[in-house]
Order: sequence, then C-alpha cells, then structure tokens
Amino acid sequence: MPEDISFLLLPGFSAIGFMSAVEPLRVANRFRENLYRWHILSVDGAPVAASNGISLNAEAAFDTVKELRTLFVVAGFEPLACYTRGLGNWLKRLDRSGATLGGIDTGSFVLAEAGVLSPADSLTVHWEALSAFRERYPALTASQELFEIGEHRITCAGGTASIDMMLDLI
Repeated sequence: MPEDISFLLLPGFSAIGFMSAVEPLRVANRFRENLYRWHILSVDGAPVAASNGISLNAEAAFDTVKELRTLFVVAGFEPLACYTRGLGNWLKRLDRSGATLGGIDTGSFVLAEAGVLSPADSLTVHWEALSAFRERYPALTASQELFEIGEHRITCAGGTASIDMMLDLI
C-alpha cells in the first residue's frame, strides 16, 4: 500500500515549497512503484492560487476529509487569512486521531493557531516570518533550522528546504 500524504494548500501558498515537497515523492515512486500518493486539499475544494498566481486543483475541501495519516499545511505570506474555528477544530480532530501534522513555509502558524503545537515540539517556519511567529506564540520555540521532524510534527522553512525534508523522510 502506498503511503498517503495530504497537503492543505491555503490561498497564496508557496508554490516552490509545495512542489519541492511533492517532487521527491514522485521520484521515489519511479524507483519503487506506488510508495507514495499525495492528495491536494483546499479550504473549499476549489482550485487554489499560489503566491505566484498559478492555481492548482484540489481533490476536496479539508472539512470533507474525516481521517488521514499525514497532513502538511502549506501557506505563504498571510497564513492566517483563511484560518477559521472550523479549520482549527479539524486539525485538533486529526491530532487526537494520531495523525502527523506538518507545516511548510508559514504553515506552522496555522498549526500554532489551532493549538496543536506544544512547547515540547521542535518546529521551524520560513525565516522571513520567524520573528512574527515568535512574537505571536511566545510559548513555542521556533528554530532557524531548514526543517524539524518530531514524532507527530514535521515543520519546514519552505522553498527548496522541502526537498531536504522529504528526502530525510523517504
């Protein structure tokens, strides 16, 4: 069975951060068929535009997905612009079910806002947003590392660092 990895793309997400996460999975599948499958979710199930204006189709709205094993929230310049109580509750339900939750670029803001990150979690965020993250969530410790991999939390600074993170996970 392939390992399923879901990506929640928020409007204005980092295209390079997302593509750099998916491409290592695609290449791994060339060497050993059906290792990974990825799924694209959006806020409403409609196509979602990246910060560079390119839109990607989503398979579903996040709130229609009841369970998953691994989720990466991929955000960009305004990670909390689409944050809602419904999104936070959904992330909490996934957390309670044992899902691994991750953030790419500024996706860690969404995880922190939902309350699914703890002071014990090692985490990171895009370097441009690091001081804003530390100011908004003083109880959490964000590093300047390219990525942080914990037992059920995976965060990445985005950009091409997503390649290194995925290669480490593979």
